[in-house]
Amino acid sequence: MTPAVPGPPAPLDPALLAPLDPEQALHLLDGLTWLPADGPDRWRRVADHLAARLPDRPAPAPRDCRDAARALAAALGGPAAEGGAPAGTAALYRAKYDLIALLHPDPWFTFLNMGHCTAGPDGPDRCADPELPGTGRHGGALYDLTAAPAPLEGAAVLDVGCGRGGGTARLARTRRPRTVTGLDASPRNVAHCRRDHAAPGLSFRYGEADRLPFPDASFDAVVSVESVHCFPDPGRFLAEAARVLRPGGHLLLADEWPAADVHGPARAATAAGLRVEAVEDVTAGVLRSLERLPAEAARLLPTLDGARRDSYARFFADRVGRDSAGLYRSGRCVYLRVHARRQG
Repeated sequence: MTPAVPGPPAPLDPALLAPLDPEQALHLLDGLTWLPADGPDRWRRVADHLAARLPDRPAPAPRDCRDAARALAAALGGPAAEGGAPAGTAALYRAKYDLIALLHPDPWFTFLNMGHCTAGPDGPDRCADPELPGTGRHGGALYDLTAAPAPLEGAAVLDVGCGRGGGTARLARTRRPRTVTGLDASPRNVAHCRRDHAAPGLSFRYGEADRLPFPDASFDAVVSVESVHCFPDPGRFLAEAARVLRPGGHLLLADEWPAADVHGPARAATAAGLRVEAVEDVTAGVLRSLERLPAEAARLLPTLDGARRDSYARFFADRVGRDSAGLYRSGRCVYLRVHARRQG
């Protein structure tokens, strides 16, 4: 059975969030995702968050942040939480990745994951593929690690939450599957994928993780790299993954997870009717990748013009190098690789 799935929504128009510019709007979305929603000073805290991240421009007023959040809630077509912030994890992440695609459109930026590196502090970086563009060397290595347990040659593979498609295209190029389908909930991401990647059997389409637009038993493997934490209901996604897998098919995941609930992915996969084969903590390798990110960025940034260079520099230094890496360095989150199979 194939679920009824609506067509893709229009990409978010950042002009709706004026007077915030697109980069401020992206940090507004971070603030709405990360900062506590209660308290009378919420919009002051959100405004302070934007000012700290973007000190090169005038700080927004709290009311501007509040009004932009209300406009965002209306644009997303969903309910608004207290104070006017948009409610719904899926809609927030869709808007966030639409804005990232708008702000950072370069074809070399095809990997959005944290990457993985097996080298020690002074050892050779054998996991980094020099053929991968931009900052994708270790992003490709994370896909290699995630997909390694499954024999994918001649298989039908689905990559859920494929982002900008670098990992999906790598699977098509290196593992020789029959088909690889990348699925993403951001219309702009899908457009970038179709623009930047082409290979026999490789395709990209819009879709939601909790309503996979495919018939039962369509795939030999379902892959998802650093996307499950963006899904509104991970358990529902896993049930959908089990539905579209053929008997014996492989589920291959890699993602961050709260350190207080390291057994959560295995429990959720089991509840979805999957047999868990392995769960591995790969946080150390992810942190090694992030430690190498400044050198990767330094190699690329001089090739960009001033405004784009500054925006990318902030993206890698703040969003990835500080905020995301801080989750793992602090011990709040771990990064897990999960392999499970559909029974029957």
